[in-house]
Amino acid sequence: MYCGLLGGWLPLSSLEAPVKYTSKDTWAINSSTVISTSTQPLAGLARKIDAYLLALLLVVYALAAFQPGLGMMIRSQEVFHCPLTVLMLSGMLFLAGLGIEAKEVRQAMRSWRHVLGGCVLLVAAPWGIVAILNTWPALFPAGILAGLGLVALMPSAASSVAWTQLSRGNVAINVALILLSTIFAPAMLGGIAQQSHFILGEAGTSILEIGMWIVPAVLVGALVRHLVGAARIQFIRPMLKVGSASILLLLNYANASAALPRIVGDFQPMILLVLVLTVWGMCGTVFLASWYLTRWLGVGEAEARSLVFGIGMKNTGMALVLAGLWLEQYPLALVAIIIYTFSQHLFAAGYHQWTVRFDSVAKT
Repeated sequence: MYCGLLGGWLPLSSLEAPVKYTSKDTWAINSSTVISTSTQPLAGLARKIDAYLLALLLVVYALAAFQPGLGMMIRSQEVFHCPLTVLMLSGMLFLAGLGIEAKEVRQAMRSWRHVLGGCVLLVAAPWGIVAILNTWPALFPAGILAGLGLVALMPSAASSVAWTQLSRGNVAINVALILLSTIFAPAMLGGIAQQSHFILGEAGTSILEIGMWIVPAVLVGALVRHLVGAARIQFIRPMLKVGSASILLLLNYANASAALPRIVGDFQPMILLVLVLTVWGMCGTVFLASWYLTRWLGVGEAEARSLVFGIGMKNTGMALVLAGLWLEQYPLALVAIIIYTFSQHLFAAGYHQWTVRFDSVAKT
């Protein structure tokens, strides 16, 4: 599976599973030499993007902080009365749908209890943490809790699949978590946000309208994959990866342009320290809660790793887009999401190293 969302990025290496060809794919097999040759440069570029993605994001954020003009122009554009940033997000979710394989969905159905429990904790754990923090609102600068509250309602990140593969987990469970949580994300946003004390603001685009672009994008992507065949998707994968990366970087530049210039212009190190510690506390607690869930359920080691990554990692790319719409008046909300993005990968890397040591001990 692959998706170009910040916090939801899948390395190209995680997409190189064997493909089972069907009769509808015979044309692609016959022309494989021509297509693969034409996509070799793009494949190399895609691998470089994987290797330097976080560095590229740092460059993008620096540009947003000091040269925000183009980003603000992108944010002001609308297509069919819908913000351009939402359409770009839908495009990346369409690519995620292209990566959904039927066999992975069938495998996940066998562990539906674990998937359902994971989906509940995916929202309940971070939302509960934010609700507790909200009992002391005076301790946190305006916007931090709103940004973290938005992160709490986000679906599972596609990048959890890559970490699961590295740690030898059950990828099918991650795919099911991503698909199910993405489909229900608009409903959760609408239901919880209306009853919460967080001010999400007015952006001229309701949660329902955004959901009308987001959910069909995933489903249409899965349908297109089924209609055209896995082999055809396989051959154009490098092209899709590079295109998705371009959208990813442009989206993050556009949304960060609304917040980072104000943060740089009025830099306050103590506020930044509070923000970083709060994000680390929330992110670490969610990872720990997901680990305890796997022990309580008594699942196997492979399933446990899938649930920890799937629950612990949030689709912060979607959160950043929505924060750019609803929380533009709170620049710290966008900064909180940006910091959460990097933090969850740090915690994922730490858990991965623990699984490596666990496997080494198990072999001895």
